[in-house]
Amino acid sequence: MVANRQDAWTKEEDNYLAEVVLKSINEGSTQLTAFKVVAGNLSRTAAACGYRWNSFVRKFYKEEIENAKVNSKKQATNKNELNDEVPKPQTEIELPEVVSGESDQEVSFEAVFQFLETVKEKVESLPVREIQSLEKKLLISKQENDQLKVEKQLLLEKVKELESEYENLFEFIDQKRKFVNITSGTPDKKVRSKKE
Repeated sequence: MVANRQDAWTKEEDNYLAEVVLKSINEGSTQLTAFKVVAGNLSRTAAACGYRWNSFVRKFYKEEIENAKVNSKKQATNKNELNDEVPKPQTEIELPEVVSGESDQEVSFEAVFQFLETVKEKVESLPVREIQSLEKKLLISKQENDQLKVEKQLLLEKVKELESEYENLFEFIDQKRKFVNITSGTPDKKVRSKKE
């Protein structure tokens, strides 16, 4: 008999997950935010949504993901162009001196933006690492579970074998007891009468 999982993902849930994640990417938001939104609406955890996205749904939407990333960058560029219309200060941002004696370091907006993008990518990759870690733990648990099932089956077979041996031994003892009763009873008298 095959048991169906009651928490299995439906096609509609997969489509909803893809729609929200693509919208999130398109708007320049994080996938984690999308997972939280989907989790709230589907009564699942954000980790479950992230796992489903990364392990199954994502591969069906590679082209859409790339398009969403391009759109996100275009929107960011358009926002930057709008910000360019605002008069810019003539000086670049200066960082405070870290160690006395060192010269002041000047950092451009571009460098700060690139730094923040790098930090954002690292932060977004954290849930993926957690998911991968959980996947490894799940795999190990499944392997241990399979091993325990095999050991259980072997023990059950051993119990059946011992029960069978016990029954055979009990029958053997019972037969010997009956034989002893027969030989020590009436047949003994017959043997004696023949000798006389």
